Amino acid sequence: MTNTTKKPTSWGWIIFWLILFWPIGLFLLVKKIAVDKTATINSGKGITIASYILIGFGVIYIIMAFNDPEMLLAAFLFGGGGILLNWFARKLKRTGERYKKYITMVVNQNQTSIDNIASVVGISYDVVIKDLQKMIDSGYFVGAYIDISQREIVLAKSSDEQITPSSASLSVPQQERVVICKSCGANNRVLSQVGECDYCGSPL
Repeated sequence: MTNTTKKPTSWGWIIFWLILFWPIGLFLLVKKIAVDKTATINSGKGITIASYILIGFGVIYIIMAFNDPEMLLAAFLFGGGGILLNWFARKLKRTGERYKKYITMVVNQNQTSIDNIASVVGISYDVVIKDLQKMIDSGYFVGAYIDISQREIVLAKSSDEQITPSSASLSVPQQERVVICKSCGANNRVLSQVGECDYCGSPL
């Protein structure tokens, strides 16, 4: 059976539709966020720019409406859409910043206690659990799960930890190095220069 999985819509098309007709752009954006784990981390700036462009059009149509009242509808559509997108961008940016803090604590600092994470980030335990579960579902922490009884996030064991002594002795040693992801800040252990972040999927 052939793989029919479609690639997420590119940012260029999303920004294009946000400016041309924002309801379609917003629909495409929500779809992208649902399937592309890098979207939450990296999308705030582009959406903010699109929102300001729409607000600018709204202001222009308001000025034109002094001579032509029919322009008020266009002013409402563009201006209202710009304000809505700006709110959405701010919300997405806040979520992305929280995700980066979680990745720093869980991946870089090996902090798995949800109570400690909530205390450091300054967010309630319930919100942190919901965020971490969303991140797990989106593929940020592959193979991880939430242990409610222990109030912690349990990460999957790395491939290095699963190598048996016999297989390790037969394998050819490779030089491993740590590369910090510029998008989410996670420490990635890689054997080559080419690749993507294990956590947010951004190019390294």
